[in-house]
Amino acid sequence: MTKNDQGGRSLAPHGGGPVDDRDGKMLRDPIALAMDIAGGEDPSLDELVAFRRQPIDLKAAARNAKALSNEEFRLSLTKELGDTHTDFACAGLQIMSLSFVALTAIWPADDLDQAEAKLALAERTGALHHRHEKDYVASMEAAHARRLRWKRAAFAVPELMLPPAPAVPQGDSRGLATWPLERWDLVAGLPLRGGPPTFAHNQVAGWVGFAKAAPDLDHLLARARKMFDTCDRLVALASRGPQNAGELMVATEGARIAGYLAAAQAMIWPVHNRAALALKREVVALINLRGEVGDPVHMQGAIRHVSADAAWVRSLPVDARDRLVFDWSELV
Repeated sequence: MTKNDQGGRSLAPHGGGPVDDRDGKMLRDPIALAMDIAGGEDPSLDELVAFRRQPIDLKAAARNAKALSNEEFRLSLTKELGDTHTDFACAGLQIMSLSFVALTAIWPADDLDQAEAKLALAERTGALHHRHEKDYVASMEAAHARRLRWKRAAFAVPELMLPPAPAVPQGDSRGLATWPLERWDLVAGLPLRGGPPTFAHNQVAGWVGFAKAAPDLDHLLARARKMFDTCDRLVALASRGPQNAGELMVATEGARIAGYLAAAQAMIWPVHNRAALALKREVVALINLRGEVGDPVHMQGAIRHVSADAAWVRSLPVDARDRLVFDWSELV
């Protein structure tokens, strides 16, 4: 079992609640925080390489995703009928949680800690499939099966990089009550999912403000397209065999990750009007095209996974879920 504090740069709190609140006054999208190092609209080769090589702590990101999801559930239990203020606070928690989910899923598994974070979060988020007894006749709707397929693709990691699961206790083993069942326990140390809120009830105004401060979706779509074009051009340049081909391929990965993170932001944020819905369909078409190009399956699955979960953000109109159904290609 690896300890929770292993890894590189942490997205855990600098102080206070389970979010990265650098200036102490406003909540920030964790995807935007991770992409700060990638530069502006026209990043340099060095900036893309540095962005790809930044040691993001996906274990902290996964724990934050789960903690925020739990807190949203607890806060929703305190909501009175017709309390739209709390609905927006819950929406802010959902948006932040989904942003951490997208970051954990899209970022490649470079080491064991990151692989463990992906596998642990997959067990605790999105569509769930509970095991049945042998005498139970299993049945599943096609939409549920599709959601499960997207989630499995989003959090897939190379199997050969994983060590064996924790050993079972032997004759002289003690500490059996807390014997580890998994390589890394995502919920160890987190407050239980139910009960009263633990921090958001004191930050309702901040979470409402965060939920209402949506980014420019047109800008995110343009950024995704620019990063994908950069990725393809760098691949073509590297294939010519220059001396810095290795560096070009690292920058290629950085541009690809940046493109998928921008696409994830556009699909997560619950801006819901005719123009936003049309733009989200453009993002879907762009991601479908990237599947034909041959981008990593886990990145394709990650966008589908967070898009499906984003349809449940509480600030959306009650009938929005019926319109937030997209024509994804069946490559994933």
